[in-house]
Amino acid sequence: MRAIFVVMALSLLLAACGEQKREIKDTVFAPQFKALEKARSVEDTLKQGAKKEREAIESSEKSEAPEQK
Repeated sequence: MRAIFVVMALSLLLAACGEQKREIKDTVFAPQFKALEKARSVEDTLKQGAKKEREAIESSEKSEAPEQK
């Protein structure tokens, strides 16, 4: 009984390790993956815009600030 269990466990292990990795486009998760990539792209765009806005605010605050003696 124990030998059968060991043989089955080893065969399952070998079968799991032998599977080739498939591309995302070949799976049912392709639409979700595309949506995730698009969301990441939008996030990067928003971060870049926020950085530019922050820099513009900082530069305008520096130019408007009166010099202290």
